Amino acid sequence: MDQERQGVMNGMIDFRDIVKTFPGVKALKGISFSIQRGEIHSIVGENGAGKSTLMNILGGQYLPDEGSVLLDGTEVTIRNQHESLRLGIGVVYQELKLCPNLTIAENIFLGRERQLGNGQVRWPLMEVQTAKLLERLGSELDPRTKVGRLSVASQQLVEIARAISLDAKVLIMDEPTSALTVRESEELFKIILDLKARGVTILYISHRMEEVFRISDRISVLRDGEYLGTFEKEKINPQEVVNLIAGKELAVELEQRLRCCVDWGNPVLEVKNLSRPGRFRDVSFSLFEREILGIYGLQGSGRTELLETIFGLAPQWTGEIVSFGRTIRNRNPAEAIANGFAMVPENRRDAGIFPEMSITENVNSANRKDITGVFGALKSGVMKTISNSSIHAFNVKSSGQNKKIKELSGGNQQKVVLAKWLATHPRILLVDEPTRGIDVGAKAEIFKILKGLREEGLSVIIVSSELAEVVSESDRILVMKNGSLVATLPAEEATRERVIQYAL
Repeated sequence: MDQERQGVMNGMIDFRDIVKTFPGVKALKGISFSIQRGEIHSIVGENGAGKSTLMNILGGQYLPDEGSVLLDGTEVTIRNQHESLRLGIGVVYQELKLCPNLTIAENIFLGRERQLGNGQVRWPLMEVQTAKLLERLGSELDPRTKVGRLSVASQQLVEIARAISLDAKVLIMDEPTSALTVRESEELFKIILDLKARGVTILYISHRMEEVFRISDRISVLRDGEYLGTFEKEKINPQEVVNLIAGKELAVELEQRLRCCVDWGNPVLEVKNLSRPGRFRDVSFSLFEREILGIYGLQGSGRTELLETIFGLAPQWTGEIVSFGRTIRNRNPAEAIANGFAMVPENRRDAGIFPEMSITENVNSANRKDITGVFGALKSGVMKTISNSSIHAFNVKSSGQNKKIKELSGGNQQKVVLAKWLATHPRILLVDEPTRGIDVGAKAEIFKILKGLREEGLSVIIVSSELAEVVSESDRILVMKNGSLVATLPAEEATRERVIQYAL
């Protein structure tokens, strides 16, 4: 491997010996490297490697404990986001920072409202400018739409449009495609290349090796808060990068088809002519014991809405759900849990965790049966035992079970969410976007956990935007398009090309 350990090179941005420590964790351990003007520079590493912390220092969220940041050779102190913006640095964060009660236009121009001389806000002008920004992103969203009514993918596009509207010299993108469809991602890549052509420097954080190698000029690798090197894209390959990230030769499980024997006898779940107005219609399928059933479809195909309906999150639907030979209704999540269902939601931050609560509280938040004593009192000892067992079983990296979950990396948060629902002792597990926003090592761990669960008799349905995951990890694949189930493919017939052909 031709490694270029490029430290300080007098680039547009120089990181010099950056150190940042949080309670119990040294997040950055003397990071030094440079970003060149007008390049697309990807920064990769596992969750917890220090990527987002370093970018948050550049974006004004944190000050380094030691070291310095130089812009065009001049040392700068970036105390807050306003100073970052003043220096021409825009950030698209992985965790969306939007106001759901405001419109798209209001979010994009929040704090920068266009005004007349008398202070009157020029709403029509802002809406026209917003429409032009969205058009550049290939979107036909109405600027007057409240952000809270948008899908996760559409909210991500709003974040990107807001950053573009700042006309930044440097644009930091932290997992910008994590909630986007294939088509939306393609539009984003066009925008990124257009920005590069106009001299904008792009700092790109992603766990998706395919897109990193597609758009990057150079790639920097971090692991456990340390800098491992910067590489020109043409002088390194994806597997070498993965090996550096993992710190060992990692057999990428997403490319393997290691399956256990599914019991193709009586189904554990039968969905018959299930319809939800405006979402999907006449969907019928079966799930078998110890099966991992994948569902793939583009954004808006109805895949997430299907899982939500099965789990009791949609009161109005028609059709029939039969579980273990018994017709059930699942009128709400509590009833679904009582019927042996659990669901890991798509949006981890908004629907999966209680960010201000501890790991212990999050792990036990859905498990009222085991942790509730006389008169509703909580059994703290039982809660700690369950949490400690989950931390060890799922290899959750933290300084202790009392740590707030918001302080964990995305991959470790996802493990806690999975542990929370497994604590309810389900027989059928529904998982929406199991690896969204987590690194390749954590992805492999998540699927190792799911495979171990199905070997113990659990049946799993996964919805994923990652086509490689669906194809490599599923025993069968359902393909949805425009609210309809258009194909059911056994694993041996499910190539990526065939699945995407049905989805399109």
